[in-house]
Amino acid sequence: MKNIGNGFLTQLTLLVTLASFWLAPNTWANTNTLKHFTLYFPPYWEMQGDEHIGFHARLSKALYERAELNVTLAQVPYARVSQLKLPEEVAFVAYGANPATDEQFLFPIPQTTITLKGYSLRHHNMPSTINGFKGARVAIKRGFPLGSFAPLLEDNDIIVIELNTVHQAIRLLTRGRVDYVITLEDPFKRESSKQEFVDHRFFESTLESIYGWPIAIVKSHPDANILFEKISTAYQELLAEGVISYEDNRLLLSSDEYH
Repeated sequence: MKNIGNGFLTQLTLLVTLASFWLAPNTWANTNTLKHFTLYFPPYWEMQGDEHIGFHARLSKALYERAELNVTLAQVPYARVSQLKLPEEVAFVAYGANPATDEQFLFPIPQTTITLKGYSLRHHNMPSTINGFKGARVAIKRGFPLGSFAPLLEDNDIIVIELNTVHQAIRLLTRGRVDYVITLEDPFKRESSKQEFVDHRFFESTLESIYGWPIAIVKSHPDANILFEKISTAYQELLAEGVISYEDNRLLLSSDEYH
C-alpha cells in the first residue's frame, strides 16, 4: 500500500504541475506567435517580396529558431518603436541606442555597431564632413542609408552617382571615374576583398556610427524574463558553435562576416 500511495502522490503532483503549465496565461509556451517590429534599413533589414531579408533579419531568424520561438517579423516606421507604440503581441524590436528609452528594454545579445564610411584611393584629404566632398564625384549604393550625410544628394557642388551595387561603386573608384565611395562598412569589406580589387589599397574615414540591437525585448511584455533567458541561451550556443560572430562590436552570422 505504501508503494501504491507514493506512486499516486507522484502522479498527482505531476498532473498538478502540468495543469499549472497548460493553464498559465500569457506564457511563451502557449502563445502561438510573437511579433518582432523591425525597420527598413538595408542591408540589415529589408524586404524581398513577402520575405524579410538582410544581415540582421537572418541573424534574428537563426536565434529564434534555436530558441524554439515562433516569431514573425513586421517592418514598421521606426517612430512606432522609438515612441513605444507597440501592440501587446510585440515582444521584440530592432532598437537603436537611446538613453531616454533604454531602460524600457532587455538586451539578450550584445550591442552592435553599423558604420557609414567614406573610401578613397588617396591617403590625403579624406573628408569627414559634407563640405569635404564639395567639388568631388561620389559613388553610393542606391537605397543604402546615408544618415546625416543624406543632404549631399541635394548639394549642387557634389556629383553623386547612385549605383545598384557596392561592387559597381568600387569599380568606378578603382577606374578613376569617381573620387570617393560612401557606403556601409560591412558591404564594402565584402566587395573590396574580391580578387578584382586585391591590388588596390583603400583609405577610409568614419562618417557616422549607429549603435543598437537587432533584438531587444520589450520589458513590459508579460514573458520578458523568460524570453530573455531563451534568447540569451540561444545566442551563447550559436556563438560557441561559430554560427554567430561578434568582433569589433559588430554582430553578424559568421556566413555574413566580412574581413
